[in-house]
Amino acid sequence: MPSSDVAAPPPFAQTLLTHLQLLDPVTWLGPWQCFCCGALATGLRFSDLTPADGLKFFLACGLIGPLLTGFSQSINDYFDRHLDAINDPERPIPSGRISLAAARANFVLTGLLAVGNMLALYLVTASPLILILGAAGLFLAYAYSAPGFRLKENGWLGTTSVGIGYCLVPWLLAAHLFSREREFPVFHLALGIVNALVAMGLITMNDFKSIEGDRQNRLKTLPVLYGERGAMLIAFAEINLAQAIFVATCFYFGYPTIGWLGVAFFIPQIIQQARLYRAPNDARLLASIGRNAAGRSLVSQSQSGAHPGFIRFLVGSNLLTVTALTAVAIVHGYWR
Repeated sequence: MPSSDVAAPPPFAQTLLTHLQLLDPVTWLGPWQCFCCGALATGLRFSDLTPADGLKFFLACGLIGPLLTGFSQSINDYFDRHLDAINDPERPIPSGRISLAAARANFVLTGLLAVGNMLALYLVTASPLILILGAAGLFLAYAYSAPGFRLKENGWLGTTSVGIGYCLVPWLLAAHLFSREREFPVFHLALGIVNALVAMGLITMNDFKSIEGDRQNRLKTLPVLYGERGAMLIAFAEINLAQAIFVATCFYFGYPTIGWLGVAFFIPQIIQQARLYRAPNDARLLASIGRNAAGRSLVSQSQSGAHPGFIRFLVGSNLLTVTALTAVAIVHGYWR
């Protein structure tokens, strides 16, 4: 049947899909990964799970993904609608698929649900730290985009807030919820910082795709401040510092095998960074990704169409999935 003959979704379904697009579900995966791997890194095993653990996990996943991350994406779309009209006009607001009032209702409701979720998690755990971490995540999500703060207008503050909100907060939340130690493990704080640094490097590279609109609107993102190659060097330094902390942490806490694996992954990472620095706009890798369905499912059109260097960095310079490798390493002494 020709595609033109396929019935369009009913208006109600279209509205729901548009609201879901504002929450940008693909962005939930990174914070979820940090949270899940942080829980595994405490040594938690499925056989040890209690009903209370299951409830905590369910509530925390809802808080980390659709609510905190979804809130950050929704409010960013609202306050960045003028930028999106230049950089990504197919987004729901600039394309006219949703009204400003409906977009406001989206992030207000999501924020209220996040507060309710925090309170429910607090009632289950009786831990004030849950409220502190949740409030920190919600504040950073708001301050990144909202007038009066607009942390994203400063490249250093913006990338730091994303690293803390998307990676450090989920990791620390997982460590707090599932660690059997009475004191908060310093080990987990180090690994949370590692993941925050990785996120800072990635968001710096991701800003390449909106560099033209950012310049027109005088946003001080790192690519605008330092140019493509200067911002690359900053991103590389953040990623490489994360790798160094990761390796040092593994050796210090008695995981030499996983530490040496981290060293081994460092070599192709440096090679890829050097290639990208020499030819930041080489689109050959991007073209090869776009020719297969798996690549298209991982790469959004706005990212791939605007700056192939970001895709090369994402694929080549992040060969080591820090959180997953760490979680495998830590579960009850594997890789010692």
